[in-house]
Amino acid sequence: MDGSVCLTLVHGFAVFLAVSVLTGASLAGTRGAQGALVARLVPADRRPRTRAVMRGTANVGLAVGAMIAGLGLVADSGPGYVALILGDAATFALAALTTLRLPRTTPADGPGAGPRLAALRDRPFLMFTVLDGLMSMHFYLLELALPLWIAGATDASRWVVSVLFCINTAGVLLLQVRATKGTETLAGGARAARRAGLAIGLGCVLFAVAGGRSAWLAVALLVLGAMAHAAGELWQSAAGWSISFGLAPADAHGEYQATYSTGLSLSRVFAPAVLTVLVAGWGVPGWLALGVVSVSVGLLIPPVVRWAARSRGTGADLAAPAHA
Repeated sequence: MDGSVCLTLVHGFAVFLAVSVLTGASLAGTRGAQGALVARLVPADRRPRTRAVMRGTANVGLAVGAMIAGLGLVADSGPGYVALILGDAATFALAALTTLRLPRTTPADGPGAGPRLAALRDRPFLMFTVLDGLMSMHFYLLELALPLWIAGATDASRWVVSVLFCINTAGVLLLQVRATKGTETLAGGARAARRAGLAIGLGCVLFAVAGGRSAWLAVALLVLGAMAHAAGELWQSAAGWSISFGLAPADAHGEYQATYSTGLSLSRVFAPAVLTVLVAGWGVPGWLALGVVSVSVGLLIPPVVRWAARSRGTGADLAAPAHA
């Protein structure tokens, strides 16, 4: 849920700010609730795959919604725009109603005497959340950094941005489930995070090299970079699901999933400013810096996961799902 319906109807900064805060809080709560629900309804070794199916399905919805929105833009009429807004609101209501058909769950039996806000006291998990959030800034490369780079530093046509979006969307639809293979364990999730950092770093290098090249060479490099970036995105998503589920105690999945989503929220806050400075301000050195950060984060996550496993006394269970 993105609150686009509400934001379209507000007038004035104060109301806009209030609605933005409410929708942002709702979105953050939704992520934690979805993760907790998956943890309660799906066996441990199938949770990453389930989240992958959910993400692929969501991208199908985004593609269909974009096409419908395009028809509204072509019609360019007041009633048409109102119909789009009301239709969007109806989809949120339908999404809420579908939850009534899900199996009822009961709270997991917990120790009862543990500290409150355990996830915020779990230092290795918080470190993983920060690292994953830092790597997650790459999610805004396609919609922010690359359009600026293509328009200002390459001879490639601006329509190439659409091609790169198509590559990313196709990758999610066709390969996200496959990318979760081997991430059923903490060790597998850690390896996927390392591969993600390397792939995103390679994509950043290819994007950087595209600057100043001939049009067709620039397009070829951008496409290769988009493919590497998409592979990194798929692996990072799979790794995040695997590790965030695997490190959460069986009675605290909601709390841990909400904490994990905080890293993604912080990335959403800081990514636009950071990417704009690095790409539009620094150019090639900025791209290379992004690549170094991605690779470094990917290499740091496996030892953090091992640290987390040791802190739980489950070092021998890295090869198996940590919690059922």
